[in-house]
Amino acid sequence: MEAMLPLASRAGCPRAHSGATGSTVREAALPRPVTTVTTGLAAGVVAASLAAGRGVAASRGSRRNRRSARFSKVAGDAADTADAALAFESDDAGRRRLQYKPEGWSSWTWKMGTSSFKINYIAAGPEDGQCVLLVHGFGASSYHWRYQVATLAEQGYRVYSMCLLGYGWSDRAVLQYSGEVWAAQINDFLKQVAGDRPTVLVGNSIGAFATLLAAATASTATAAGLVLLNAAGRFEERQPGEAPARKQAGDLVAEAEEQAEPGPIQWALQQVRRALASWAFYTTKLRIEPILQWVYVNEQQVDEDLVTSIRMPAEHPQALDAFAEVIQAGRRTQVSVFEALDALPSSLPVLLIWGMQDPWMRPARASAILAECATRGIGCQLVEVEDAGHCPQDDAPGAVNEALVSWLEERVAKVPA
Repeated sequence: MEAMLPLASRAGCPRAHSGATGSTVREAALPRPVTTVTTGLAAGVVAASLAAGRGVAASRGSRRNRRSARFSKVAGDAADTADAALAFESDDAGRRRLQYKPEGWSSWTWKMGTSSFKINYIAAGPEDGQCVLLVHGFGASSYHWRYQVATLAEQGYRVYSMCLLGYGWSDRAVLQYSGEVWAAQINDFLKQVAGDRPTVLVGNSIGAFATLLAAATASTATAAGLVLLNAAGRFEERQPGEAPARKQAGDLVAEAEEQAEPGPIQWALQQVRRALASWAFYTTKLRIEPILQWVYVNEQQVDEDLVTSIRMPAEHPQALDAFAEVIQAGRRTQVSVFEALDALPSSLPVLLIWGMQDPWMRPARASAILAECATRGIGCQLVEVEDAGHCPQDDAPGAVNEALVSWLEERVAKVPA
């Protein structure tokens, strides 16, 4: 994920009022300069895995709520399915959540050009409820929204949670990934599965950027609202003299390979790129739990089901090859966060929910989005979740659910189109 970012000055953006438990709320205010530094999304994950391996795991207690699980089939084996049966459970704190299902849930065949891919997704709640689509972040899956699926369905929303191509139970396609690819997947899902109805798009990390880009590029006005949790993406400052992000070794090798003529030089670069990707893949795979501990504040949330939901997809035969392409998505994405904001309709309501202890997507990013929305006349609200890290929806689900449902009831009518 991203490298650590300096915290922006809070001057000019006072806290407006108290929000959900453990959170504060701010509205869009006048813009001010925000300094951010970005590097590759995957590079931060690998760096965290190394740091975690040096001592974080050893300092943590044993996990609670452990249950063993194994895949009973590989995603994409089954034909398209109707809504799969869902089971729910309560965690130690009595909070309702989706029960982990090793084989995944429903599937949809996504056709992109001449290729077809099996996409796994979760569907819950009344079919005539206001649609909400949840999109996970780097290395995660539809299950990462286990608490939101339960709460939103109980509140009468038609909620979908989808595995992006290359992740979770969806196909491990080997292709040139980018934010544009995932945005196209989201928009096609809205048309073909959600019924082309106005839908609130909710995303975390790279899923947040993918939903932003989907809303900005949709051919029809299907987005009824946009909720970004600790969004990733290119945060290039529109200031003279701003230094560009420093490229990682893997990015440089991949660029050289793509530009080289077919022959021995390109072949050699391919081998170097695969070796670098293999190192990153296995380093990360072996340290999933310590990485999660690194970016979560509430360590009891890092339970066996969560770890398994991330580890088991990495056992897919094509996982390494897909990973080697997925980690290049940031470099191949043509649009920055602010350029995507330029294309949003000013009438689209935006909510930012930010885990304030995120070591990768620092609060400076939320401040930058809030300020940029103000310059465009976009109604944007920021909820700061103090005791949460990079994945606040699972790290502090109570605070996130309260903020999300409150905003939906206030800004988005629960009436389908």
